[in-house]
Amino acid sequence: MPSNTLKESLLTNAGRKESTRSRSDSLRVQVGRLIFFRSLVGLITLVLLVSGCSFLPMVGPDYTKPTAPEAEEWIEKDDPKIKSDPTDLSTWWKVFDDPILDALIEAAYQQNLRLQIAGIRILEARAQLGIAIGGMFPQQQQGRGAYTRVNLSEHAANTTRGLDFAYGEIDLGFDAAWELDFWGKFRRSVESSLGNLEASIASYDDILVTLTAEVARTYVLIRTLEERLAIARENVRIQERSLRIAEARFEGGEVTELDVQQARALLGDTQALIPRLQSSLRQGKNGLSILLGKLPGAVDRMLGELRPIPTVPA
Repeated sequence: MPSNTLKESLLTNAGRKESTRSRSDSLRVQVGRLIFFRSLVGLITLVLLVSGCSFLPMVGPDYTKPTAPEAEEWIEKDDPKIKSDPTDLSTWWKVFDDPILDALIEAAYQQNLRLQIAGIRILEARAQLGIAIGGMFPQQQQGRGAYTRVNLSEHAANTTRGLDFAYGEIDLGFDAAWELDFWGKFRRSVESSLGNLEASIASYDDILVTLTAEVARTYVLIRTLEERLAIARENVRIQERSLRIAEARFEGGEVTELDVQQARALLGDTQALIPRLQSSLRQGKNGLSILLGKLPGAVDRMLGELRPIPTVPA
C-alpha cells in the first residue's frame, strides 16, 4: 500500500507539472500572437498614413478654384496720387493718429459679439476637421487584459510538500476595426472639413475688416456731428444778436419789419437744427456702443470731450 500511494503521488505531481508547463506554453503563444498582430496593425497603419491612401480611388470630382476676372492695375494708373507699391494695411486706422480711435477699435476687437461668434466657429470647424481626420484611423479599438493568480491548498489530498502550488495566468488581447477608405469617403470628408475651416477663417477676417471700418466710420461721423452741433449753437448765439440788432433798427425806423421777420425765421431754422443733430449724435453713439458690445451710453466716457474731426495725411 505505501508503494502504491507513493506511485500515485508521483503521477499526480507529474501531471501538475505537465499542466503548468502547458499553461506556460499557452501563455507564450498568446503573447506571441498579440505581438504579431499589433506589429501587423502598426505596419498597415504606417503604410496607409505615409501613402495617404493615394493608391485608392476617390469618387466625385476634385475641387477647382473658380476663376474670376480682375483688373491687373488701376484705371487711373498714370495719376501720381495712385500708388501700387505693396503696403501693410492691417492697422490702416492708425494713419488718423487718434488714440481714442485706436482704443475704440481695440475694444471692438475684444468685445464685439459677432466677431466672437466667428472666432468660435473657427474652433468648431477645427474640431470637425479633427473628427474627419480621425476617420482615417481605426474607427473601433478595444484592448483587454486579465491576470489570474491561482493558489492550491497545501493540505489537499495526494500532494507532496515542497512543490510550488501557486501560479499566474495572463490573458492579453487587442482588437481594431478599420473601414478601408476605398472610395475616398473619409478623404473627401477631410477635404470638406478643411474647406469649412478655411471658409470660417475667411469669414472671421471679413467680419474683422468690416468691424474696424464701421467703428472708424461711426467715430468720424460722431466727431463730425459734434462739430456741426457746436457750429449750430454758435450760429444761434450770432443770430440772436442779429435779431436784437434788427429789432433795434426797426424800432429806430432804419429798416422795415421784413428784416426783423427774416432774422427771426433764420434763427428759428438754426434752433430747429440742433435737436436733429443731437438725435443723430445719440444714434451714432448708440451704434458705436453696439459695435463695441456695450450698453447705450457707455461710450460717452471713452469719447471724452470734443475733439477735431480725424483727417488723413496728404
